Amino acid sequence: MSNHMQRLPLQDLVLAPATLKAYTNSLSSFLSHSRLTPQQLLNLPARTLDRLLAVFIQHSYDSAAPFQYSSNALNAVAYHRPDVKARLFISRQCIKGWKRIKRTLSYPPITWELTVAIAVAMAQRGLHGPAVATLVAFDCYLRVTEMTRIHLHDVVLPNDARMGRAHTAMAVCLAETKTGRNQSVALDRQSVRDILCAWVAHTARNAGEANPRLFAFSPDYFRRAMRQACADRGLSHCHYTPHSLRHGGASSDFLTHGSIERVQFRGRWKQMETLRTYVQSARALLAAQQVPPELNQLGMQLSDSLTAVMALLLESVPEVRPRLRRVAFRL
Repeated sequence: MSNHMQRLPLQDLVLAPATLKAYTNSLSSFLSHSRLTPQQLLNLPARTLDRLLAVFIQHSYDSAAPFQYSSNALNAVAYHRPDVKARLFISRQCIKGWKRIKRTLSYPPITWELTVAIAVAMAQRGLHGPAVATLVAFDCYLRVTEMTRIHLHDVVLPNDARMGRAHTAMAVCLAETKTGRNQSVALDRQSVRDILCAWVAHTARNAGEANPRLFAFSPDYFRRAMRQACADRGLSHCHYTPHSLRHGGASSDFLTHGSIERVQFRGRWKQMETLRTYVQSARALLAAQQVPPELNQLGMQLSDSLTAVMALLLESVPEVRPRLRRVAFRL
């Protein structure tokens, strides 16, 4: 690396630790997608780097990845290559175009019945972890990053001795969330509690460590699994994403109980006004969706015997485990 490219210790103090971590994760995705090494990132001409980054941003948009991930990737490249910061013309145009359309694009909430149909489709393909995670994410309004960070010991089982005698509910503890640390949410549906209990036992039996991740896959892996399950059910046109589970779970809870305070507490929203806008659109967005009636009926039938159906599939269908691709680098 040339002298002008070498980083000085003070440069690494510019960003907050959480921001640096977000940049690193997005930069890893960009390097993996573009088949670049860290050394190539540092040495590529600005024009070539700009083109590769723009292609990555377009790919992220086409695959319904979050806008923030691509924005982080752009900022990360500029952070590590300040010499090209002002020359990422195509990449900045792509981000600007995405941001413009993003204002009018809203990923719709999903119903419980369709969530069940999608989870069963995943289980039928052997994607057991994503299938269970889909149900838990809907029931607990989990963000995809929250869901993939859950460890075995983060699950509070019924009558868990760690909680004392007064606590009998089942819950999931969230060490890190968008709105703070050390939060939790209780599970609502009995079928999801039963399925998660079985998955906890399965994970504990097969764990190679004391406290493994409960869902050992990345957010991108889960997005791909959900997109494939939607295609299997003929729902590609609905543009459901992992965020649809959080939106759908909150909307279902509000339409069932009519309590925005309950939804705010379970969903860990800080601002009530943000949540009001969120759930206010639920009926209109749900009514606008074009879902085949027979698929809604299938979801209703599956939900009536969900615990038994999932138990059968998780036992009889061989499990497909993700191959995690990690890009370790030091700049």
